[in-house]
Formats: sequence, C-alpha cells, structure tokens
Amino acid sequence: MNDEYLLLPRLEIQNANAQSAWWLINAAPVVAANLFAHNLGRHCRRFPRAVGIFHHHGQLLGERFYKFHPQQRRGAVFIDGADYASTNKHALSLQPTASCHLTWSLLLAFSADDGLPSLSKIHDFLHGARLAGGQIIRHEPAEALNDVDAVKRRLRGGFWLVERRDLLENGDPLDGLIAACGRSKPKTDETKPNQLPESWLVPTTLGYAAITDFAQRGGVREAYPHAYAEPLVGLAQYVSPRHWGERPLPLWRGHWPQDDVFLVTQQELNP
Repeated sequence: MNDEYLLLPRLEIQNANAQSAWWLINAAPVVAANLFAHNLGRHCRRFPRAVGIFHHHGQLLGERFYKFHPQQRRGAVFIDGADYASTNKHALSLQPTASCHLTWSLLLAFSADDGLPSLSKIHDFLHGARLAGGQIIRHEPAEALNDVDAVKRRLRGGFWLVERRDLLENGDPLDGLIAACGRSKPKTDETKPNQLPESWLVPTTLGYAAITDFAQRGGVREAYPHAYAEPLVGLAQYVSPRHWGERPLPLWRGHWPQDDVFLVTQQELNP
C-alpha cells in the first residue's frame, strides 16, 4: 500500500498521564497516541491509517526514596461535597495519579488515495490539543514527507517505540513479560542474525477488553454506548533507528479483533 506521511516533530507534552493501568506506570502511552491521531483525523477530515511513535525524551514526575513516588495533586475546590476525604471532612480526597513530561515526534501515515490534510488545519488542531491528557506546550512545524527514505533521513536522535509481542508468544504471556523485563542480561539468539537486542523494554497498555455489555449510561461523554473494561498489557521496546535498520516503519494500528476487544498493534512487525 502506498502511503504519504505527515510528521509532527518534537511535540513537547506536559503532564501526560503515566498510569497506563491501575498497577502500571510508564512513559509510553501507545493507545493515547493512536487516539490522538484519530482525533486529529476528526478535526481535519483526513484519518491516518497508522501512527509511528518516535521518542526523544521522557521524565516521570516524582521523587525517589528507595522506590519511586509519583507526584500527587489535589483539587482546589469541591464539586458537590462528595470529594472530601471520609476520614477528614476538611481535606479533599486524593485520587492516585502518575504524570510525565514527554518529547515525541509522531509520524502519521495516510493512504495516498486520500492525501494529506492541510498543514494549516494541523497547526490549528495542535494549538489546543492534548495527548494522554497532557498539554502540548510547543512543537516544530508539521512536515509532509513523500516516502520512507525521507522519513528515515528526518527522524534521528531518538528511539522508535516498537511492539515486542514475539517475546510473549512461547508459553504463558505473563511469565514471558516478567521474564523479559526482569532479565539482568539481554537474551540473544546467535542463530538469528540482525536480531533486535532485548533492552529498553517496557510493559504498557495496548488495548482494552469489555467486561460488561455496551449500553447507554448516565454521564458518558457525547452519550456513546458505554462498557466497563480491563486494560490489556503488552510489551514495547525503545529501539534506535540504527538498530531498527531496514525493517518496515514500526507503525501502530488500532483495530477491533472482536466486538468487545480493542487492540493497538504492529501486525507487520517481525524482528
């Protein structure tokens, strides 16, 4: 499939959500990046078919005393009195959070038949856009890139965020995830030339599975049918362009493999 590419270079994102799941903190909000791209498509009337994430810098907000303690925030005013702590009627209750600052470049792939949205519409969208709840405080001008070679020349000095589900496919996926992230020395297979090194691995949410039926519920944004869901955690890796080599661009795509499961994957990935 022939694609045209739109590069959003060096998005500086302030106070993005770093709590990927209730038990997981990281600076790799993959699902949020794909939904950001979908939101851009809604505003510009051109929907990207995939998005590449190029990581430049990340900073988790918190302090480290033997272990990491994320910074917490409290509200300044109450809503209806129900948000005060049950043990202290004079203090607002605390909602545990974890935040991070990010500098990312996003590569949006559009079908050549559809063409790219206008750069002026992209600029207008980015002016008030958020990614993973974080505010985009500055960015370089969006660029149109014609082919893969142009992308590779432009994106340097960072890391592609790629999927490593291949490390979870032999045996129990949870055991594979814990083993891959816990190895003190990266595992390599000398029989596989050009193999990706097992370093800079990060577990992150790559989808959701509904645990209730979709139904109309009160308080839902834009009154869409709503279901409660559980996060589906997979494995990603930060890979430099040098190590990625001549592989296809690592583009993420969101899809529904079944009616109650949404996934963001790199189906063409074959490290």
